[in-house]
Amino acid sequence: MLSRCFAILVAPLLAFAPLVLPIGPTHATNAVIAGTLALLLSALSLTFDRARVATAIVGGWVALTAFIFQSTLLEEVVTVSWGVTMFVFMAGPFSDAPRVFWTRAAVAEPAPAPAPAMTDGDLPLAA
Repeated sequence: MLSRCFAILVAPLLAFAPLVLPIGPTHATNAVIAGTLALLLSALSLTFDRARVATAIVGGWVALTAFIFQSTLLEEVVTVSWGVTMFVFMAGPFSDAPRVFWTRAAVAEPAPAPAPAMTDGDLPLAA
């Protein structure tokens, strides 16, 4: 659940990347659309688990666009790092809501009674 909160902080970075970095028109359009969609879905992922999966898919798509479309090194670094980060935050091991497991205590069988101790009257006498 903590990683979902971190994803809400990371999601707007892609949407505003074309305003700060010199990115081509294809990646700029993809960044604005996917970044806005990821921001909305990551906010919804706090209550709906399907939104978490959808945000992970958007992150995977953004990570793959650097290899599908022609891109510069800057575009590859920005899209792949953002996409992998969103994918890990939303599909990683700490993205699931915490669960409480209740188990019954194991009841042990009673131990057998110890053998009675030998006394002097129980010992055989020599003739």
